[in-house]
Amino acid sequence: MDTSQLLSVFASALGGVGIFLLGMRMMSEGLQAIAGERLHRWISAVTDNRLAAVLVGMGVTCLLQSSSATTVMVVGFVNSGLMTLMQGIAVVSGAHVGTTLSLWLLTLDIARYGGFLVGAAVFVHLFAKGERLRNAATAALGLGMLFYGLQLLSDGFVPLRTLDGVRGALAAFRADTAGGFLLAALAGMAVTALIQSSAATVALVMGLAGAQAVDFPTAVALVLGSNVGTTATALLACAGASRNAVRTALANTLSTMLALFIALLVRGPFTAGCERFAHWARPLGDAPSPEALRVWYTFAIACAHSLFNVAATVLFFPFLGLFARAVTRLVPVRPSERAEGWRPRFLDPRVLDQPAVALGCVRREILGMAQTCLDMLSVLARVFAADKPDPSDDAAILRGEADLDTAQKEISEYIGRILHGHGNLTGELSDAARRGIRQADEFESLSDCIRGAHKSHAKIRGAGETLTPTAVGEITDLCARMASNMRLLMALMAAGDTEGVFLAEARCRDLDDAAKRYRAAHMERIGVSCLTPMKSLVYSDLLVAFRRQNDHLLNIVQTLPV
Repeated sequence: MDTSQLLSVFASALGGVGIFLLGMRMMSEGLQAIAGERLHRWISAVTDNRLAAVLVGMGVTCLLQSSSATTVMVVGFVNSGLMTLMQGIAVVSGAHVGTTLSLWLLTLDIARYGGFLVGAAVFVHLFAKGERLRNAATAALGLGMLFYGLQLLSDGFVPLRTLDGVRGALAAFRADTAGGFLLAALAGMAVTALIQSSAATVALVMGLAGAQAVDFPTAVALVLGSNVGTTATALLACAGASRNAVRTALANTLSTMLALFIALLVRGPFTAGCERFAHWARPLGDAPSPEALRVWYTFAIACAHSLFNVAATVLFFPFLGLFARAVTRLVPVRPSERAEGWRPRFLDPRVLDQPAVALGCVRREILGMAQTCLDMLSVLARVFAADKPDPSDDAAILRGEADLDTAQKEISEYIGRILHGHGNLTGELSDAARRGIRQADEFESLSDCIRGAHKSHAKIRGAGETLTPTAVGEITDLCARMASNMRLLMALMAAGDTEGVFLAEARCRDLDDAAKRYRAAHMERIGVSCLTPMKSLVYSDLLVAFRRQNDHLLNIVQTLPV
């Protein structure tokens, strides 16, 4: 083989892998756009039921088309406290089964029409008016590119069969011995860790096997090794994360390595069984064509990959708790982990590649801002009711306002990264991003108003005076109304309820009416009692502060879709 042929093989391999990876990404983005916020709700619905968590892992990975993406996302959720360690390990266990879907798609009889599928999907995407149809076309375009990339790989590797040097090098990876099997698995690990995609590694192996450059047992060893290599992504993603996040990634790696070790012990029966099943399900005949061989190897490798992952998940399912306890011992909590001051719990950069999930994390962080405002209101009510000032209450109000200033900045920057990293966000996700920015701004402004009410009350105390019992009762009532409205808003935001928006708006109007009534009553009291100017001005400022709080709350309510 001359230099030009080698360059041709290299170009086909590189182009095939590139098209395959791009197809994976486009199919994932199209499916995610179709799923939208439901993807985040599925993950959020994970409970301590291990089977349900495994099924969620399978379903999410089918949409993301990447077990690495699911695992990294789970690491982020465990890091933020959204998932427990046990839940995270169970979801990751199911992710390994879900990732096999991509390979089965490649075994479809429509694989040869990958180019046609690409062309048709492009035209639909360009001329479709409905956003949902465009998203479906994007997913179909990605699927067609998967087929086309695999075809390019298989055709490009055909000349390798005639090159003695290459055949001799590949012979070192023959999996007919334990050493050869392990060496091939290590090669699969290394390639996957390098390109950060087990699907791309499997596509390479399918191309080599389809060109008959490697035999079936060697292809199986390479594919099983890629399963371990893909866990490197999650290990890298947990750098700087919490102990539970590190434990989740470590449990993923250890369980996959243990499964590979078991496969090494039963490599003969395992590969032979997969080969016999493939011959039974897809008979080759006496003189198979190159295309028939390529399809058969694709099917056989998909069988081996699926059987390995399903068997590993079933085998380790009863021992998930044992894995959780083991990694907890291996990764103990460090006292230095406890950071001082506010920091985002849910804004994890690991999920920025999944905009629907990332915006779901934004929503949770904004709910955290709402909870901080609610806590500040509770403290404010206690301040008004107390006979003497409590320094801890004053500090809590100041800390809450400072925390929300930081939260607003962090959320805006995080949403900016989502928007800049995904210029083709769907209309639904773009609206959610804009809502997030506005809601964060409004909650930050609301906290300023709470702090303003606290400062006004401090003026009276600083002057050695107190509000009348009637005024304290009115302010306490406004605090209670505000807190009740805040709880309603938080419930609407958490549940995505659209019908309750009108009720929330009505309650905001009721609070504003109450503040106006108290203002009128205050003016009447001025005419019949001897209130000092300080008390009168401060009480007026307090009423204004509560009305402003209510305005910001109403602005947030009006951002909710109806």
